[in-house]
Amino acid sequence: MRDLARASVILLASVATVHQSAAENMFLPADAGMKNVKTDFGAVGDGVTDDTAAINRAINQTVMTTLYFPDGVYLVRDSVGLFNSKPHSRDRFRNLQGQSREGTIIRLAPNSAGFGDPEKPKVVLSTYSGRSTGDAMHTYVRDITVEVGAGNPGASALRFMTNNTGAMERVTIRTLDPEGAGAIGLDLRQSQNGPGLISRVRVEGFDVGVQTGNTFSMVFEDLTLRDQRRVAFDNPVGRLTLRKLRTENAPLAFRNGRHGSVTLIDAEFVGGPGGDGPAIEYESPMLFLRDVETSGYGDLARSTRTGETATGLNTHGEWSPMPEYTLFSGVDAATLRLPIEETPVVPWEQDPDKWIGVGDGSSNGKLGKDITAELQAAIDRAAETGATTIYFRRGKYLISRPIRVQGSVSRVIGMQTELNFAENAALADDGDGAVFVLDGLNSDTVVFERFFLFGGWERPSVCIFDNRDAATVVVEHMSWTASRFKRDRTGGVWHLADVAGGRRGPLTLGEGEKLWARQFNPESSGNPLLVADGGKAWVLGLKTEGRVSHVVAKNRSAVEVLGGVSYQSWKNQKSDPPMFDVDNSAVSVTIGFYHYADRGFTTIVKESTNRKTRTLARKQLEGYHLPLYRSATDTPPAGQ
Repeated sequence: MRDLARASVILLASVATVHQSAAENMFLPADAGMKNVKTDFGAVGDGVTDDTAAINRAINQTVMTTLYFPDGVYLVRDSVGLFNSKPHSRDRFRNLQGQSREGTIIRLAPNSAGFGDPEKPKVVLSTYSGRSTGDAMHTYVRDITVEVGAGNPGASALRFMTNNTGAMERVTIRTLDPEGAGAIGLDLRQSQNGPGLISRVRVEGFDVGVQTGNTFSMVFEDLTLRDQRRVAFDNPVGRLTLRKLRTENAPLAFRNGRHGSVTLIDAEFVGGPGGDGPAIEYESPMLFLRDVETSGYGDLARSTRTGETATGLNTHGEWSPMPEYTLFSGVDAATLRLPIEETPVVPWEQDPDKWIGVGDGSSNGKLGKDITAELQAAIDRAAETGATTIYFRRGKYLISRPIRVQGSVSRVIGMQTELNFAENAALADDGDGAVFVLDGLNSDTVVFERFFLFGGWERPSVCIFDNRDAATVVVEHMSWTASRFKRDRTGGVWHLADVAGGRRGPLTLGEGEKLWARQFNPESSGNPLLVADGGKAWVLGLKTEGRVSHVVAKNRSAVEVLGGVSYQSWKNQKSDPPMFDVDNSAVSVTIGFYHYADRGFTTIVKESTNRKTRTLARKQLEGYHLPLYRSATDTPPAGQ
């Protein structure tokens, strides 16, 4: 393994917890399962050679595998990526990874043919473009800069599309035109986009920095937009959640269109000198703001329908043009403001000798080969030798017994691997009913990332994780089905980013457990999705499917949901529970709804306190939207 590890390629890591500098590079072993745009497809990356054809071959021939771009300037003269895409096909599962954000550049040549009309934008780099779908799953773009050369006023720099899970992380998009010309920086107009996570992205120039279309919940965090000529962020119809949005020097910072639904917190809008217009224009009133600062603008927000203006936030630092909801008198209608904890930093391992690989890249058979013994042996060897990182050679594998994660292991990387339960697996709920049992870790934090799916034979009594150490667990870019997420425990901290699942059991937080989740997409037709039983949960962007209780909070729990979409599309669901079931707990929710025909909930909130129970019915909502609900129970004291 050590000789193999030394043959590693340099690859910037997909770690949402590590803020890389441009000079830093991280590697993945060469046998982890990826393709190289230079060595495998003939791209040059010298800033002179036309790499259009090579990149198109690479993107269209690389599925469910990382496509790696070494540092270099990849000159293109036409569109690259996926076009005329088809749902339920191989036109999904794309994972583009640069060596470094500032060093890996895809650049459209100046004055390229077809990019001259800003009224008809033409895309430079596309991950999906075609028929509307909810099936363009698990798309990733990381650590890449996309540049538009001068004289391309009709260029749309990067078109991103994903469903269920998917993310864009550590990406810069800019125009090199001296006048800032370019139509769109980040293009999210593909219909039915999301759920997905956009994190640490920067857009410089263009007429529009970010433009959305019809979305199933997109979550943005740490987004900077500079020097847009018309509007920094244009949202005609999207259902969006944003935290840490900063815009600079745009005539209009944010536009919420006719059907837009937006939750926006911790934002800063800095206008140009002498600006007297509003920072935000909105046609749809489905808008919730918290802690938004402006300078260089007139009003904070103005309705294009009524002319109503907001000059600032209320005493809570919050504002919405729609009514807020409480069910008991004397309740202060404001969000809980639970402490926001950033995802912990877990340094990426620099020593190749501390990486241990498992699997042979096999995808033979419907569910793959049993990897249990090899995986446990690798973790045990890591614990003996001080290795920190376990990686899968991308494939499809079976698990038949619990895996004890111990010792020095601090990261497990799936490389888009699919793990399934063996049909006769000894994973019964008998005290060892979990796949990964965290027991005897040396560090306080462990990361699991880049697993496409946990599935296979249904084992609803089994969990993916059993956190016996009460450790901090970071789970990123993963879907699970056919099981529960975690075993019920007391204590422990969970950080989720870009995670979907939940069909066979809720994510339950027991006494003392805490959760911070970003882009959380649970779906179920039978069980609740998130149960807080004495725990605390902060969720930025909750997207759901299934007519089941989305949140059950009891026993003095605290749950804050900031943004998202309850999407009801499944047929033949006869149950009709409350969407949010609150029993003597502190809860605040801001969320939007979307459903077909008569599949929506009758009761949005059921709240019980002091032996009284009251409900908020769907028919009571103005405009079928929940800009804010706040329970009567106070937030439990710290530590409870």
